[in-house]
Amino acid sequence: AIALPVYLFLLLVLPKSLFRRFPLRAVVRLSRLLELVTTLLTPLHAIGGFIERSIFARAKNPPRLFAGREELKMITVQSEKSGALSSTERAIIHNVVDFTAVKVRDVMVPLEKTVSFKTDDSRDKFLEVSEKLGIDRFPIFGENTKPLGLINVYDILFDTDSSHPARQYMRRIITASENESAYRVVRRLRAARIGLAAVIDGRQHSIGIVALEDLVRQLVKA
Repeated sequence: AIALPVYLFLLLVLPKSLFRRFPLRAVVRLSRLLELVTTLLTPLHAIGGFIERSIFARAKNPPRLFAGREELKMITVQSEKSGALSSTERAIIHNVVDFTAVKVRDVMVPLEKTVSFKTDDSRDKFLEVSEKLGIDRFPIFGENTKPLGLINVYDILFDTDSSHPARQYMRRIITASENESAYRVVRRLRAARIGLAAVIDGRQHSIGIVALEDLVRQLVKA
């Protein structure tokens, strides 16, 4: 009965009161002692952590909140019927849930339908095709359709020196596998601040492209 009040006073109340009243002096005087205590207790802390991990090891597959997409969609339908969600909110949740299952191949534009250029193409050709098609980003492919980069037409327009070759405006391009999750590609494109990715096969050959706006359109479409 006496141990608990003594413990609370000596280890909780008294140290806090002293440090509030003499913060700097207390830290200076106790710094070496604190370092010594830290050094002495570090092995005990490591041993305790090892024992905790050994005894209370978490399962490799932590329990999931939902069994799958269909269960979550069913819950949102029930929530809509009960009035907790509107039809618009339910549709948005369904689109987001379904988007996690979308692969790049479901959204990409095949290579044969892609407008692309080579490194030795002229500036004027980029500008002419861009004005005709209303496209401002073009992928650049090398031999065997290997993706080399992309060119943004605005980089050409804003450059007052018309003598620069088109290859000088080439930026890096992100590559994505056709089996990669579309959601993951969206995150990668946003992180890199690039709006276009080249879709490649197992031999690193391009089989198409996927644009950020196409991925977002797939996400928000009704």
